[in-house]
Amino acid sequence: MFILEQKTIIGGERWFTPMKDLEPIAGLQLLVASSDNDQYRSRNALIRRHIEKMDASLHVGTKAFDIAKVVEVDSVDDLLIDNAARYLLKDWKGVGELVDGVEVALEYTPERGAALLKQNPELYWQILTEAARIAQGKEQQKQDTIKKPLPPSGGYRSSGEKRVKRQGGNEKSSGCRRSRSQK
Repeated sequence: MFILEQKTIIGGERWFTPMKDLEPIAGLQLLVASSDNDQYRSRNALIRRHIEKMDASLHVGTKAFDIAKVVEVDSVDDLLIDNAARYLLKDWKGVGELVDGVEVALEYTPERGAALLKQNPELYWQILTEAARIAQGKEQQKQDTIKKPLPPSGGYRSSGEKRVKRQGGNEKSSGCRRSRSQK
C-alpha cells in the first residue's frame, strides 16, 4: 500500500464540507481558495484601513465617542463577507433555490456567495478557517521543498564529468570539457 504523506495543494484551492452542530452538512461542498490570495489580501487591507479611518473619525474607544454622530454606513460585515465571497469562495455543490416547490441547483456567483454567507454567517468563519489552512499548507509545502537535500553528487561537478569518469576516459580526451587553451 502506498501512503501519501501530505495532500498536494495545487492552485491553492480545495473542496471541503462545512460543519453544522459538529456534523458535516450533507450534500454541501464549497471550493475555497487560499487566504494567501493577493486579490483577497489587497482588498482585505483596504477594508481594514477603511474601518480604522471610520473608527478614528468617530473617536471609537475614547470618551469623545458619541453614538448619535454615527451615520448609516456600509456594514463592515457586508464588506468582509463580499470580499470572502469574491476571492475565497470559488464554487459550490449542493446550493439551490425552490422554484414552484422544486429544488433547482444554482451556479456559483460572488453575489450568490455573499447571500449564502449573510444567511449562514457560520459558513463565513469556516471558509476563513479553511482558507487559512490552505495557505499554511502551501507555505509548508514550499518550506519542505526548500529543505529537501539535493541528491548526492559523488564528488563530481557535473553529470558529464561523472559519465567520463565511469567510461574510464579523462575530460580532455572525451571532448566534454575544453580548457581555455583549447578554445
